[in-house]
Amino acid sequence: MSTNYSDTVNLARGVTLTFKPQERIARVIGAQDDDIFLVPLHWHENHDELITVLEGKIKVTLGQEVKICTPESGTVFIPRGTPHALESFKGIPAVVIESTNPSDFDTKELFFRNLFALPGGMDGSLIPIMQVFYHGDGYPAFPLHWKWLEKSFVTVLGGFIAPLLGYRIKYNSMKDVKQA
Repeated sequence: MSTNYSDTVNLARGVTLTFKPQERIARVIGAQDDDIFLVPLHWHENHDELITVLEGKIKVTLGQEVKICTPESGTVFIPRGTPHALESFKGIPAVVIESTNPSDFDTKELFFRNLFALPGGMDGSLIPIMQVFYHGDGYPAFPLHWKWLEKSFVTVLGGFIAPLLGYRIKYNSMKDVKQA
């Protein structure tokens, strides 16, 4: 096994993501000069998500509804196909667990590992990001939320154009991640 493999990665200044079996834990330190934790509006075709806030508070957009979730809120169920986004609050520490249904949906960590392997991560170029989405059951949610258009966008950019331009995802399996 490689010494480069880490269970915790830095997402932004003061924000980390830790991989546990079948769940991801986002930690926001919450210092005034730290970044916020931000997951843009997107949806999934093959899995539901469950969001649990252990500490602090997080804004969860679920379709047209916006909720402020705290530990007292319990677990938020996000059905597959539903546009959703997450956002922490500036200066407020938070700990959030994300898991999936089915619980053995094992491509989630692979999706994140491939996303973080891109130069610039989520701030990088659109085409390789869509390639990661194409391989990882993720679709951006556009304002009118026409699923056929969102899926076509990801398929054309990530499935056809990205490979034509020479882009390749870094990891095809978690075995590749651990050996890198």
